[in-house]
Amino acid sequence: MASFDEHIRQAKKNLAFLIEINSSKNHNWDWEVTVCFYVGVHLINAHLARVGNLHYRTHEEVKNAINPFNTFPLCQVPQDVYLSYVKLEGLSRRSRYLCHDDPTNRDAIGFFTYDKHLAKAIKKLDLILTFFNKTYQIDFEKPEISCIELTPKTPLQIFKVKPPK
Repeated sequence: MASFDEHIRQAKKNLAFLIEINSSKNHNWDWEVTVCFYVGVHLINAHLARVGNLHYRTHEEVKNAINPFNTFPLCQVPQDVYLSYVKLEGLSRRSRYLCHDDPTNRDAIGFFTYDKHLAKAIKKLDLILTFFNKTYQIDFEKPEISCIELTPKTPLQIFKVKPPK
C-alpha cells in the first residue's frame, strides 16, 4: 500500500496536471473537476496512512474513516475538510457520469459540468490543501488557476487566480 509520502507525491503530480490542462485554450471543466477530486483523494489517503496506517480501497470506506460526525471516526478531519471532500466527490461524479452532484437527486436528465462547477471544486480543494499545508507543512507553491467564476478577490489560501484568457 502507498505511504504518506507516495500519496503526497501523487497529489502534487495530479495538481500539476490540473494546472497544465487548465492553462490550455480549450477548457475541459469536467476533467479539471475530476482531477481536483483525485488530488483530494490522494491527500486524504495520505492522512489515513499517516494517522491510522489505514489503506482503503473504496470511497465509502475513506469517507467513513474521516467523517467527524461518526461516533468513532478512525481518522477524522475537521468538518469543513470532510464536507469539502464529499462535495468534490459529488462534483467529480457529475463530471464523469452526467448525474447531479447531489447523490439524492435522481433526475433522469444529463447534468453537464461548467465553469461554475470548476470554481466550486477549486474552492473545496483549496480548503483541503490549506488543511494539509497547516497540519503537515506541505508546500503547494501557489498554483495558478484560471476560471471565469473566480477572481483575484476570491478567498483562496493556496490557489492564485489568474485572469482568464
